[in-house]
Amino acid sequence: MMRFLALLSLLIPLVACAAPTPHSGIESRVLLRSTQAWDGSPYTRYPDGQPELTLLKIRIPAHTTLDWHRHPIPNAAYLLSGELLVETPGGAQQTRLKAGDAVAEMVDGIHRGKTGSQPAELMVFYAGSESMPLSLAATTDEEFQEPGTEALQALLDSIEQRLELAEAVALNKWDTGQPVHAASRERQVLANARSLAAQHGLSEQRVDDFFADQIEANKLLQYSALTRWLAEGGAPSIPRMDLATQLRPRLDALQGELLENLAALDVARPAHCPRMTSRLIEQRKLGPQRNLALIRASAQLCNPQP
Repeated sequence: MMRFLALLSLLIPLVACAAPTPHSGIESRVLLRSTQAWDGSPYTRYPDGQPELTLLKIRIPAHTTLDWHRHPIPNAAYLLSGELLVETPGGAQQTRLKAGDAVAEMVDGIHRGKTGSQPAELMVFYAGSESMPLSLAATTDEEFQEPGTEALQALLDSIEQRLELAEAVALNKWDTGQPVHAASRERQVLANARSLAAQHGLSEQRVDDFFADQIEANKLLQYSALTRWLAEGGAPSIPRMDLATQLRPRLDALQGELLENLAALDVARPAHCPRMTSRLIEQRKLGPQRNLALIRASAQLCNPQP
């Protein structure tokens, strides 16, 4: 018994040394703990891959409305100063933050922030994985109602109709052994288009640039098809369209429609034309080759008319 008491007397100082000793003046306050975002949507999982933590300090000027966006990863924000309104499209849900507030951000939900008469400064912590974007641009139904979007959509429709003929042209060239690049035919197409420019209120340079892009985009698809058929050992056995009596008359008819829609776009184009063009193309969910061709064909749509 005496031996046990002696051992206990030796252990008591060691245990006392091991116990944490609170430091005077230190305070700890939980700013945010949540299993769901501010709109009520639950957090289901963290992204896979090598974890990557990011902490940003962001300053937003007064009277600023951020673009619509979404976050693919969980994140939380703490407002250091100012005020910030966070809303979903149409104002269906919103939360107003003031200095000292913390908010659990939405994952994949489309939203944006707005400042008032004072700038806002905030810290945002992201729990992501290596090389994963912190946020992504998003499109709302409201944006598709922006003035000029209908004209842009119609022009993209016409461009896509022209691109749909590329494989039929490639089949004709496969059968006849003609090259994709036909300089004399291209010059003829451009000259004919320029001759119609004034009728549509367009400059010859605007029309020349636009149709040069259409030709190059069409050739991209032709080269792609021919390369694929060479690798496969032959072109598909499907009905052919005659180049002289079917394909070229259809291309010529589309020329007038393209000019008309191009003129309509130049009269009323979306305020953020390049961004809207990209989003409308993305919305079409085309295959890789067709998507690339449509991007090439629309390269100069938003350029001001010379």
